[in-house]
Amino acid sequence: MAKILVLSRGVVARDMASTGIRAYHMARVLAEQLPEAQVTLATPNEADIPPPHPRVRLVRYESQWGSVREMRDHDIIISRNFPPHVISLFTQKLFVLDSFTALFIEWMELSKRKAFRKGRKSWMAANQRYLNFQFTLADYIICSNERQRDVWVGALSALGLITPEVYDRDSTLHDLVGVVPYGVPPGRPEHTKQVLKGVVPGIRETDTVIIWNGLLVEWFDAETVIQAMAEVSRARDDVKLFFLGTQHPEWVTGIEAPPVRRAIELSKQLGLYDRSVFFNVGWVPYREIGNYLNEADMGICTGFDNLEARYSFRTRFVDLIWAELPIVCTRGDVLADRIEREPLGVAVPPEDAQALAAGILRLAGDKDYYQRCQSNLRTVKEEMRWERAMAPLVEFCRGGKEIAASKRQRLLPLLQHSALYLLGKTLTRVAQRGEPGPFETASLG
Repeated sequence: MAKILVLSRGVVARDMASTGIRAYHMARVLAEQLPEAQVTLATPNEADIPPPHPRVRLVRYESQWGSVREMRDHDIIISRNFPPHVISLFTQKLFVLDSFTALFIEWMELSKRKAFRKGRKSWMAANQRYLNFQFTLADYIICSNERQRDVWVGALSALGLITPEVYDRDSTLHDLVGVVPYGVPPGRPEHTKQVLKGVVPGIRETDTVIIWNGLLVEWFDAETVIQAMAEVSRARDDVKLFFLGTQHPEWVTGIEAPPVRRAIELSKQLGLYDRSVFFNVGWVPYREIGNYLNEADMGICTGFDNLEARYSFRTRFVDLIWAELPIVCTRGDVLADRIEREPLGVAVPPEDAQALAAGILRLAGDKDYYQRCQSNLRTVKEEMRWERAMAPLVEFCRGGKEIAASKRQRLLPLLQHSALYLLGKTLTRVAQRGEPGPFETASLG
């Protein structure tokens, strides 16, 4: 009987973001699909919600060494990242790297912040070595889409991890790098109480509400959305924009973070603050998100023309699909392509406020097109169920082929990557004069 550990690097609780939510559903699906397995979900916090399935053991680890102690009792360990300490278990366990976001590109964006100016170069170099460690450690890698998969295969090639033996075992490499996207829960989100319309001062029961259902961070372009709302408000005073979260539960962003502060300041400058544009201070508990999605009429998400957009998989889009909410977005990522193609809403060029305003007004005013998008969303969300999304991972855990380069071949490079990472981490702290910048723990897990 396989013992499987889902090691969440994000908080699993009433207030949780995509990393914790993904780990929560991953544990649930594994328990449902593999009744013969023992599944444990380990979290960095004291969970204040029940386990995702009656057969899932829910535990807390208090440190990196604590997580390693938990790993010792399992055969397969699944996590977004692993600390260098796991080298002691490398030859005994199977490690699954859940690389569902392009972390290096996200870190590149975050490193633009003022706190990183002194140590940005060394911090990013340390993160690169950290990723080299992750890829070398992994016996199986999962990602969110085919674009990401191409990047990870390229990274493995550059590290010498795609040997002739590996290629001969599977020339497609699907048994080494699998596509396991973020999924959709069954049914529709529940509405248990009124939270927006007629509740938030300035939002009437008859208004059309656009929801920004996620955080504001460097790679999202909230300012163009607010500029578009200035145009929308001149045409219709019943269309309102609501930013759902400004304080990330894992401190990735907060009300004082530059992207949030700039968005609030711009909305005030344009006379939209608490009139057409509203900000929820804090973070909505996961089990209450359904209330907000049910009262919204459309979702919105905008980014820039950069690498982050190309290789992203917008998890916030998945919740909008779950709620059957037509989406206004910028082009560039794989889900935006689908939104435009199906159609599931409106996709526009990046940083084009006029096109964005036109897209909002189209969904707000064209009932036939809106209903067509909703009908398509109902079909798409069945294809994106967690149970379907997790199928490759379930198969691997069931005892599918493990084709990675041998542990013996990877051990020395693994030790080298670990040493270089720890050295780079030390140099970063020196460069920052003992004051680690925000998100240092992003690379540590």
